[in-house]
Amino acid sequence: MPVNGELRHRIERALARFSPSWEGRDAARRAVALKMLILCELAGGRLRVVDALGLNDNTLDNYRHGKTEPRHSTLNMMAELAEVPIEYLGNDWSVEDGVIHFSPPEIPPAGFSEPSPVWDLADRTVIPAYEDVVPGQSSLDTTWAAIPEGFWAKLSVDPENMRVVSASGDSMSPTIVGGTPMFVDISDRKLEDGSVYLFDAGAELIARRVQRFVDGSVELLPDNLERYRSQHVLKDGLAELKVVGRVCAASRIL
Repeated sequence: MPVNGELRHRIERALARFSPSWEGRDAARRAVALKMLILCELAGGRLRVVDALGLNDNTLDNYRHGKTEPRHSTLNMMAELAEVPIEYLGNDWSVEDGVIHFSPPEIPPAGFSEPSPVWDLADRTVIPAYEDVVPGQSSLDTTWAAIPEGFWAKLSVDPENMRVVSASGDSMSPTIVGGTPMFVDISDRKLEDGSVYLFDAGAELIARRVQRFVDGSVELLPDNLERYRSQHVLKDGLAELKVVGRVCAASRIL
């Protein structure tokens, strides 16, 4: 997307102001800060954004400084205000020579096949992957995924507890699109606030973002709130949830 004239200058000035504070922050936080910065300028600037979204200046600045992350619903509203397709939010963004680039995220290479002793796997770890998932059953049609060792260092998880499941549908778009391999930590079922978990819903496996409340209840949120509704689960009903595990990564680390 080319940007010219005053819009290009505003984006460049904003980068000069906010990008120094991104140093030392993780890659995911920097990526979100850059998107908020660009969307703010594309939407017409700070005053229009805070008025349209009901934010205050400090909140918007914290997003652009990378100090805090906005909710996915806020990102979606920003994209709509800036007239940027929502599906672009799942891409990697960059700005160079007056052009905003929306690049498809890099998915860690995975070789799907039965593990074989003749493979040269010195720099890879083999974990189970499921192509034909049957919810509610312990026996799944298993293939295998050979994942580069460097990927595990970024996730900080034990490969022994990791499974790969293919996402279906668009309920978690733009964070997770259909067909994307999801890396699921089956040892983590504690429903941490803000994290994405995979649930066995009987007829299908569904991914939802968790929001916790002080009364002990939780909200299971789709990221695609335009097409899907959230589900509120009372504290007494949490034991009935069939949690498969935490989704650590899909097309990017979550």
